[in-house]
Amino acid sequence: MINKRTEHIRWNWKLKSRPKEIWPFVTDTNRLFKDLKQPSVQQAHITQSVKPGFVQLSYNGLNRYEVWEEEPYEWEYPYRFGVVRHYQSGPYKDLKIQVDIKEHSMGCELVVDVWATPRSKVLSFFTTLKLRTLVKGRLKKVLNLYDQLAISQRRHYQVAKPKKLVRGGKKRLSQIKEKLHNSQVDAAVLGKLVEFICRADDLDLQRISPFELADQWGISEKKVFEVFIHAAKADLLNFNWNLYCPHCRSVQESVKTLNQIYEPIYCNHCEQEFKVNFNKTIQLSFTPHPLVRKINPEQYCARGPQEKSHIKVQQYLRPGQKRYIMTDMPAGTYILRTNRSDGTATVHVSDKGSETVHINIGSQGLRGEEVGMSCNPNLSIENTSDKNQLITLEHKEWNGQGVSAARATSSQLFRNVFADEVLRKGEKISVDNLTLMFTDLYDSTAMYNEEGDDKAVSHVIDHFDILHEVVAKEDGAIVKTIGDSVMAVFCDPTQALRSYLRAQLMIAEDDRFNDDFQLKAGIHHGSCVAVNLNSRIDYFGSTVNIASRFVDFASEDELIVSGDIFERHELQAVLDEFGKHDRIEDVSTQLRGFDKESFAIKRIQISDSPLRLAI
Repeated sequence: MINKRTEHIRWNWKLKSRPKEIWPFVTDTNRLFKDLKQPSVQQAHITQSVKPGFVQLSYNGLNRYEVWEEEPYEWEYPYRFGVVRHYQSGPYKDLKIQVDIKEHSMGCELVVDVWATPRSKVLSFFTTLKLRTLVKGRLKKVLNLYDQLAISQRRHYQVAKPKKLVRGGKKRLSQIKEKLHNSQVDAAVLGKLVEFICRADDLDLQRISPFELADQWGISEKKVFEVFIHAAKADLLNFNWNLYCPHCRSVQESVKTLNQIYEPIYCNHCEQEFKVNFNKTIQLSFTPHPLVRKINPEQYCARGPQEKSHIKVQQYLRPGQKRYIMTDMPAGTYILRTNRSDGTATVHVSDKGSETVHINIGSQGLRGEEVGMSCNPNLSIENTSDKNQLITLEHKEWNGQGVSAARATSSQLFRNVFADEVLRKGEKISVDNLTLMFTDLYDSTAMYNEEGDDKAVSHVIDHFDILHEVVAKEDGAIVKTIGDSVMAVFCDPTQALRSYLRAQLMIAEDDRFNDDFQLKAGIHHGSCVAVNLNSRIDYFGSTVNIASRFVDFASEDELIVSGDIFERHELQAVLDEFGKHDRIEDVSTQLRGFDKESFAIKRIQISDSPLRLAI
C-alpha cells in the first residue's frame, strides 16, 4: 500500500487508564467513528466478487460519496488494532490506521499511526491538512472523554445530557411510570431504566441487554429482568429475538416473535446455513418503544474488535507472512480458527502454559490440535499455506450477559405475561442445557379414597399454588400439570433442588396438609427439544423422559437425581443450606423405557427434618 505519495502521520497521547481499561472504549469503532463525526456507512456493491473476510462499504458525506473495500480488522488484545481500506472513489486511494496502546507506570500511551495515499497530488496537501488538524482535534477530545470514563468505571450515558423524546413521549413516559409503580415494580430499578432510556444514545439503545445493565448497576439479574418484562408489557420497551450464527457469533436475523423463526438460517459472513438453539443462538434484546423514543439504526463502522469481543486475537496473513503477537489474555479455553479451514485447534491459556508458542497455518489447515499457552506469551503466527488466511483466537465460552431463549422461556413471569410467545407449529428448536423437574404425590389414590374427591382436589390445588410460588422464586417455570403431577423447567439443577426443598418445607409447615401428604420428584439436566404444543412452549426428548421416570421411581418424600448431575452441579451445597444429612446412598437402577441402560443415582436422607430425600 505504501508508495512515494503516501503520507504518514503519528499522534500520541498519555492516558491515565490502563490498556485493559481503555480497550473496550477505543475498540468500539462503531461509537468511535460516530464520536469523530464520521458519516454513517452502508453495504456497497463495488464488484461482483469480494475476497473472503473483506467487506465493501460506502458512505454519503457532506458533498461527497466514498466507496471502499475494507480488509478485516486486525487486533491483539489489549494492545493493538487497525484496519486497511482501499477506496474506489473519494480523496484517498488507500488508508491504513493502526492504534497501539503501550502500558507505563502512570497508565498508558496511545499511539495512532495513519498512512494515507491521496488519489492525486493536488489532494495530498488538503487531505493531510484535514488529518493533522480537524481529525486530530476531534480524536483528542474523544480520547480524553474515554479516559475519564475508563478510570471512573462509568458509561457514556451516565455523563450524557437527556436526549429528546418523541412528541408526547414525556407525557406517555410519565403515565407508564405511574402504571408500573401501581404494579409494584421495583422502583429503584425502574428509575435506572428510565434514566438509561432518556440519556443513552441510539447505539446503546439498539440492543439493550437487561443482564448487562444488571451487572453495571450491581443489581440481581432477576430483579432487572422482571422490570424489563413489565416495562415491555406496559409499552415502555419492545423486544426482539436475535438469531446469532454459532460460528462467527454475529446477528444474522432479528424477529419480533418466536413464531417467526424458520430454520435453517443463512449466515452472510460464514456463507453457510446453521440451526439455532435456545441456549446461545437465540437471544432476547430490548429497545425503547417508538412512542416514547425513536431510535436511529445507523451504523458508523461495520466491524471492529468490540463487535466481536470474544475474539482476543485476529490477524489477516497473506501466504508466507509471519507476525509476532503481543497479548495479555484472560485464563481460559480458546478456539483457534481460520476462514480457510473447517477444522479448529484448542488453546488452553493459564499461568502454567508455555511462554513461547508458534502457530503455523499450513495447507492442511487445523485438525484438532491442542496447546497450552501462558497469558503473556511470546506468540508468533505464520501462514505457510498458499492462501490468504484470516486467523482468530476466540474465547470458547459465550457471553453470559445475553438473555438466551432458554433463560427467558424458563421464567414463569415471562411465560405468564407473554403467553403468546411460542414457536410456530411444527418447528423444533434444540435446547442444549435445561433442567427438568417432575413432581407427583405419593399414593394420591389413597388420599382421594380417605378424604373424598372435593377435599383431595382442594389439597392438590393448594400444593400447585405452593409449587408455582417456589418455582417462580428460583427463576423457573411450570410448563404444565398432568393430574397431580407438575412439569417444571429451570436453567440449572440447583434452582430445581431449592424449589423442591422449599416446597417440602412449606407443605410440612402448612396446617392444610397432614403427614400423609407426601411430595416426590425427579430432576434431570441435559439437552432436549422445544416445540409448540397446545399453544405453549413444551419440551421433549430423553432428558424429559428420564426426569419423568425418576419421579415414577421415587417413593414418599423422595427426590431422584442422577449421581453425575449431583456431582457436576454441586447439589451437596444446596442440601447443606436446608438441613443436616447423615446418609448418602449410591444406587444403580434401570428405568422403564431404558432397559439397556443403567442409571447411577444417589439417595440422601435428611435427619431432624420432616424431609426424606433420595437423590
